[in-house]
Amino acid sequence: MSRHSNRLAAVGVLVIGGLLAGCSGGEDRAESPELGRCKSLLGAGNVDAAVATTGASDVEVSGTRRADALADGLVREAKRWQKSDLLHNSYTGCRIDAFEGDEISGTVDVSVKWSVISLGLLDDPKSRLTWRQMSDSVYVAPAPGPARMQLIAACPVPGAIAAQPTGLPLQFEVRGASLGAELRWKLLRTFAQSVTETMGCTTPPVIPSALPSAS
Repeated sequence: MSRHSNRLAAVGVLVIGGLLAGCSGGEDRAESPELGRCKSLLGAGNVDAAVATTGASDVEVSGTRRADALADGLVREAKRWQKSDLLHNSYTGCRIDAFEGDEISGTVDVSVKWSVISLGLLDDPKSRLTWRQMSDSVYVAPAPGPARMQLIAACPVPGAIAAQPTGLPLQFEVRGASLGAELRWKLLRTFAQSVTETMGCTTPPVIPSALPSAS
C-alpha cells in the first residue's frame, strides 16, 4: 500500500544497497546525519556490520544523539540524584530498524541510563549468575535475555553526592536478534567508551577489550 511510500517521504529511509548486496553500482548514497552520529557513537565498522546482519534492503535510523547531548542529560541527572530516587531516564544512543517492504525485519537498539542496580548489589552471589565482573567498577551481563547484552560501569560525576559512583552506576544495553555475541559486545563497549569519555568521569571505567569467559 502507500504506507511504505509515506514512510519514505516523511522520515527519509537510508537505502544500503551496495553494503548489503555487495553490488558496486555507480553512485554512492549520501549518509544520513543520524547514521553518521550512530557511527560516531558505536564505531563505523561495527554499525556497518550490524546493518549487514539484518539482511534487509533498507534501514531507518532514528533516536540518535551526539555523545555530548547524551552526556549532558546523564550528568544533569547524576547531580540531582538522591539515594531514594529509583526512576531514571533511558537515553537512546542509536536505533536501526531494518525493513523488507513495509515490514520491520529486524531492529538494533542501543541505550544508556543510570542504573537502579548498585555496585554493592552486584557483589551478591545471586547477582553473579547474571553479571560477570570485568574490572573494579565494570560488570557485564552477556545474556540477560534473548538478543540482549548489558554493561554496568561506575562513573563519578563532579557535583554529585558522594554515594553516586557506587550507588548510581551507568547501565548500557544493546538489543538485536540478528547480532552475534561478539558484535553485540563490540557495539556495547564502543558505546560505553564514547559516552563515559565525553562525560568526563573523574575515574574513568576500565573496560577490557574481550568478554570474560563463562565460569
